[in-house]
Amino acid sequence: RRWAALGVPSDLASPANKVGSAYLELGCTESFTCAPYLLPSKPGLGEDIVWGESNAVVYSNSVLGARTDKVADYFDICAALIGRVPLSGVHLANNRRPRIVIDIRDVVNEHILPLIEDNDQETSMDLDAFFPIFGYLVGTLSDGLIPIVVGMEGLSEFITEDDLKSFCAAFGTTGTAPLVHVAQITPEAMDQSTVEAMIDGCKGRIERITHRQLVDSYRLLNRGVHEDKDEKLDKVDLVAFGNPHLSLHECKRLAELVQSSPPKDPGVRVMATLSRHVFEAAYSQGYVETLESFGVEFINDTCWCMLLDPPIIPPDPNATVMTNSGKYAHYGPGLTNRKMRFGSMSQCIGAATGQPLSMRPVWLLQKRGFTSLLSCISRGRMGRLAVR
Repeated sequence: RRWAALGVPSDLASPANKVGSAYLELGCTESFTCAPYLLPSKPGLGEDIVWGESNAVVYSNSVLGARTDKVADYFDICAALIGRVPLSGVHLANNRRPRIVIDIRDVVNEHILPLIEDNDQETSMDLDAFFPIFGYLVGTLSDGLIPIVVGMEGLSEFITEDDLKSFCAAFGTTGTAPLVHVAQITPEAMDQSTVEAMIDGCKGRIERITHRQLVDSYRLLNRGVHEDKDEKLDKVDLVAFGNPHLSLHECKRLAELVQSSPPKDPGVRVMATLSRHVFEAAYSQGYVETLESFGVEFINDTCWCMLLDPPIIPPDPNATVMTNSGKYAHYGPGLTNRKMRFGSMSQCIGAATGQPLSMRPVWLLQKRGFTSLLSCISRGRMGRLAVR
């Protein structure tokens, strides 16, 4: 849907629509989203399902507590046809146990909690960039094993479902495991005695996160500019939101950001992918009108990992794409053959207006900068909630 308005040639859109129609004829619903957990029909704790998209698999297992392995294309539709899946993998309780501890306690205690009452508005806007960076690092360090993350317990009241969405997507990019437990945040690791048993089951295998590792992970995601060459943002040609698809709350936050920002630079294209369900809800709330007035273009029924060429991707091979998605920052260079920049949602909007931007979110430049990101949020800026 909306492909004609976006300039997609009919010889590309028509075959894709035929595939979609074939699924609908089988009885599928018109969801067409890489984030099915945002739909009203999302599964619940302990429910056996089959999802194939990596971010959705990690989110469903980790945040919802549903059960699905990572499966190959067409395996999911085969399972839907017969209503059965193999009783294997993380469908079995024993296979959901963590095998490695990822400890971020030192970073939280030294960089976040001591300054949690600070009120630094500049850094607080960049907190959302922490979660994809952290997820990217956890996926790398877990080495194919299911991890249990400890040290985030004191931040549980500040962490949103959107934060976990970006964390899971980045974790699924570098990690091969379909599940990650986060102590006192994800549903299968809420009880302290359960967490202690999980840690004991890891038999001493532990990785302790440092601030330096987070900086290095940011550099890996932000390969569009050489830090030793230029501390300011190069020209951005496209700002890409929605990998995974935007949630309604993310649409709301984007609308709030553009209302308080300068006008968009006419030389920068801003595009967002999201499901029909979320688009219609955002439209009814007035967010779509606000964002379209700023210059945001919306894409339904597909996402950035399927948008490989012009007219969506800038035709100039030297173009730069900026995103707040750890997943897209990782895959984007190979998918599009364009330079990629990574930043927070507010940094992306700033780039869309032509504002200069430092290499990193401000909190990565400061020894104790994490806490100031949480300061105004702790007073309810984003209505943060724990996922229980």
